[in-house]
Amino acid sequence: EIFGVEVPVGVIISPAGNVQQLAEYIEAERNIGGKRASFAKVHDAESDEVPAGDLKLEKFIDGDILAKAPGLPLPGVGVKTVLMTGSTGFLGRFQALAWLERMAEAGGKVICIARGADEAQARQRIEAALDTDPELMKHFRELAADHLEVLPGDLGMPNLGLDEATFDRLAETVDLIVHPAAHVNHVLPYNQLFGANVVGTAELIRLALTTKLKRFHYISTLGVNSFADGLVDEDSDIREAIPACELDESYANGYGISKWAGEVLLREAHDLCRLPVSVFRPGMILAHSRYIGQLNVPDMFSRLLFSLIATGVAPATFYAQDAANGRPRARYDGLAVDFLADSITAIGAQDTGGFRTYNLSGSHEDGVSLDTFVDWLIEAGCKIDRIDTYDEWLSHFETAMHALPEEQKQESMLAILGPYRRPQAAVTRSLMPAERFQTATQAAGFDIPPVSQGLINQYVTGLRHHGLL
Repeated sequence: EIFGVEVPVGVIISPAGNVQQLAEYIEAERNIGGKRASFAKVHDAESDEVPAGDLKLEKFIDGDILAKAPGLPLPGVGVKTVLMTGSTGFLGRFQALAWLERMAEAGGKVICIARGADEAQARQRIEAALDTDPELMKHFRELAADHLEVLPGDLGMPNLGLDEATFDRLAETVDLIVHPAAHVNHVLPYNQLFGANVVGTAELIRLALTTKLKRFHYISTLGVNSFADGLVDEDSDIREAIPACELDESYANGYGISKWAGEVLLREAHDLCRLPVSVFRPGMILAHSRYIGQLNVPDMFSRLLFSLIATGVAPATFYAQDAANGRPRARYDGLAVDFLADSITAIGAQDTGGFRTYNLSGSHEDGVSLDTFVDWLIEAGCKIDRIDTYDEWLSHFETAMHALPEEQKQESMLAILGPYRRPQAAVTRSLMPAERFQTATQAAGFDIPPVSQGLINQYVTGLRHHGLL
């Protein structure tokens, strides 16, 4: 307020940040006269909805770059240099690993931008994300020795937190941008996620349009469907399918809108100069099927399983019961992180032009549901009592979570219990239009895996590994 500078929340709470870096950000913003895009400059700050029409590239990127972009040649088929964001994130770390494997075969390299005071700290953060399983670390280090470059940077900063010379080098050498990074927070509103998630994506688009065009892989979310009248298929233009999003305080509203905004900007870039774009929309990303400790501890699914185990209570069924009573047949739609990373990489490697969108959803009708997961947790040795009525369970569950030690309470469902305050709808098959993804997965030689008992056991092992059980 004193300096009239809007500071993205990601800059404030950056794990690599400090007061000096915060001061430098404010000073840099003052020096450029507040020219960077912000929520208030792009949208009507008083409105309760954000239209796709607000998200125009000229609000984020200099006009000279946009004017030159249509005259740049389209990228070639081969990829030798990949720029990765989000390599400390759950999906991003395994996408980075998959691209390192490909670049080792091709004689290329992966450049990872990660937050850190210097290259050593940024690299250490990448390694720390993988350092749960000795086999995983060994595999990563063997690949990284010859094929990984790490740059300390930040998507919430101008120029991605890079100096001009480094940014220009990337503009000249990068063939493909892989962008899973985001400030993932399902509580913060859109305006507080705008800097890292929307302006950061726009900065990467600026890089993709500078010197030469670069292929662009963007990780969105199936959560964009919550803003549509129906389900968004893989062919529709997101600007037409979801012409505006309503701002409210519902679960993950801000995060979902920020990913929608990234899709809109990429559509604008493709229209401008035929920028090759692949958009991947995952749903729930589950634990690694093999490596120990590789689960996304803060996500809703991990919190749910942890909370069921820690409190020792579960409902007789998670689903709304019909007149016949008993346990309804249902399914849970989630995919293991290793399958997602490998299949996204393989599919994206084949996408050399156009604009393609993939809804990452399986087609299994196997009846494996949240109730099945409780069965498997009990079989794994977890002491869980089932309570007949849902409301009675919810009361016991919430009370028991409040009684947990503080560290466990922070990792529980308490803060995000809203979606489970009433029974779930019993859906027996995926309603998500995902034919393109399912066809491309088969063509790439992958079978979409069901959620298995072994994967649920990985959660029990992983939660113990992280010291939560």
